[in-house]
Amino acid sequence: MNTVVENGERRRAAARCARCGRIGIVYVWPDGTRKPLGQTAFCDCDEQTLRLLEEEREAGGDGP
Repeated sequence: MNTVVENGERRRAAARCARCGRIGIVYVWPDGTRKPLGQTAFCDCDEQTLRLLEEEREAGGDGP
């Protein structure tokens, strides 16, 4: 998925929860903050660690 810059402040990207593996779309701000798009929680995990799929691909990890 290509990322899209919006308003020069944030962009959208595909991300995966490192705990449960759920994949979804997040907003990413220049400071690295990641928030789920259109929802308050990405998944049901208590502590969400969201990794961008583009980061996983660059690191040589398995894709979705």
